[in-house]
Amino acid sequence: MTHTLTNRYSALSLVRDGDGYIIGSQSSRTFVAVPEIGGTVVQWLQDGCTVEECADRAAKLMGEPVDVAAFVDGLTAAGLLSDVDPDPSHEAAAVPTAWTRRAGRILFGRTGLIVQGALAAGSLAALVATPHLRPHYTDVIVSQVSLLSMVTVAALATASGLIHECAHVLAAAARGVPSRVSISRRMITIVYQTDLTRLWSVPRRQRVVPLVAGPLSDAATLSLLLAAEMALSPGLPLSLVRALAFIKISGIAFQFEVFMRTDFYALFVVATGCRNLWGTKGAVARRAIRRATAEDLTLLASVHRREIRWAWLYLSLYVPGVAWTIWYFLTFALPATIKLAGMSVDAITGHGALSLLGLAGLLALAITATTTGFILRGLARTTIRLARDINSAGTPSPAPPR
Repeated sequence: MTHTLTNRYSALSLVRDGDGYIIGSQSSRTFVAVPEIGGTVVQWLQDGCTVEECADRAAKLMGEPVDVAAFVDGLTAAGLLSDVDPDPSHEAAAVPTAWTRRAGRILFGRTGLIVQGALAAGSLAALVATPHLRPHYTDVIVSQVSLLSMVTVAALATASGLIHECAHVLAAAARGVPSRVSISRRMITIVYQTDLTRLWSVPRRQRVVPLVAGPLSDAATLSLLLAAEMALSPGLPLSLVRALAFIKISGIAFQFEVFMRTDFYALFVVATGCRNLWGTKGAVARRAIRRATAEDLTLLASVHRREIRWAWLYLSLYVPGVAWTIWYFLTFALPATIKLAGMSVDAITGHGALSLLGLAGLLALAITATTTGFILRGLARTTIRLARDINSAGTPSPAPPR
């Protein structure tokens, strides 16, 4: 089969980023940063030039030989290029559906952003001006039966989290960027997360709205909840509204914990122009304790000094954040989990598994066991990986190829 150069290179995305380019592909979630000449070569390839022609042009432009063939091999090794024609089904999967693009443009176009911004400002003004609207921990007690409260609040938090992630999905779709929602962990917290990796395929300014869409939608929804709260009389509907408002405010506050790679962490990365802040942070930390690997040293040698400075700043937030999380887990989360498990068992044994309280106890016990097991499994894997990295750091490694 004959493959045209256009077919092979047309699937590559090329975005200007700082003093270089970010290269991606419709069929991959991998992105690589290349210098100016790398982006220029890709443009020539997409225009139909051969590798040899690009090498001649690059040599004249740079004043020295440029190994374009090795550059193309590197893109292929990274999964950005294939020796076969692009699969149309992969290209279709890499494009948001028409209805998500339409909904995204309505909610996160200029008018939608103005409306949501006004609602968000209104919620802040209402909380400042009206003290009784401010959240309190008792807002999550929606029933005199503690287990029923726990199950109800868990359901509300799940729905709230999904709406938050849907906002990210729609805002990204409005800019032609596909995404997907999954369940993950941030230290001891289970979260929904939206894979927005493909935002690297659009200019930096266009990444801002999809990243801020979740917290913005939370703040806009909070304004509606506060309005409903002022209109409702005491009762179950008011209790549910106050509980959901508490969840929304807690969710917004969580985003400021940037050491957990929240939405505001992603905004921090965009604002600082960093490309691999998380990896650079780890490399900087291991080098500081003299446990840097060969890969760490290669990374630190390849990134701009500016990114290393930002990595040190982020590390100064990350270390206290981890310490605070460990303290919170041992002081509050672990005792609360043990207490909740005990309450669930007492409800099951005291009232019967088929009673209302017994069923609530079974559900609460299942939720507790599932979430705790997920968190502990993740923490164990992280600990093992860190121990392995530290133990192997002192082993001499061959020098990276030049």
